[in-house]
Amino acid sequence: SNTASCYFSTVSGGNSNTANGGFSTVSGGGSNTSSGCYSTVGGGRSNTASCYFSTVSGGRSNTSSGQYSTVSGGYGNTSSARYSTVSGGIVNTSSGSYSTVSGGRFNTSSSYYSTVSGGYCNTASCNFSTVSGGRCNSSSGVYSTVSGGYANTSSGRYSTVSGGYANTVSGYSSTVSGGYGNAASGNWSTVGGGRSNTSSGTYSTVSGGYG
Repeated sequence: SNTASCYFSTVSGGNSNTANGGFSTVSGGGSNTSSGCYSTVGGGRSNTASCYFSTVSGGRSNTSSGQYSTVSGGYGNTSSARYSTVSGGIVNTSSGSYSTVSGGRFNTSSSYYSTVSGGYCNTASCNFSTVSGGRCNSSSGVYSTVSGGYANTSSGRYSTVSGGYANTVSGYSSTVSGGYGNAASGNWSTVGGGRSNTSSGTYSTVSGGYG
């Protein structure tokens, strides 16, 4: 049976759904809970919207627990900060204010306006940091970016790793375009590609090759 137990709460259908927040809504599905004021669960199964104006549109075992937070679908996703969003995928977490995970699996966006667009096991952990895709990439500097690839790290402010494998960018506005095991640690330094190259001086450049 369904339960609507708070003022102006609504359960439109489904089974074993609960709306117990003021003006909360569960439209359908099964075993869903809408417990925050003005919170909404559109459908799916075992979803929870537990904060003020939080929303879970569907999917399974998703949780929207931040104010104005949203989980659009998928499985096991969590949106826990104010205005945070998970669009879909599996076991993704958006825990920074205004942070976004668009999809993929096991991705985490944990800081203010941070973004993970997709991929697997990626982390955007600093303000305005971005990981566009790939696997096991980390963007941990303010306004830092990892576009894709595998096991890349962009930790300097305004730093960028475009792709490749096991590349590291730690200098201010430094860039590694691709390749394997390259490092740009000097401010405004660049590594164009290749393998095991290091650009450590200010405004220094390594175009490619093997270090």
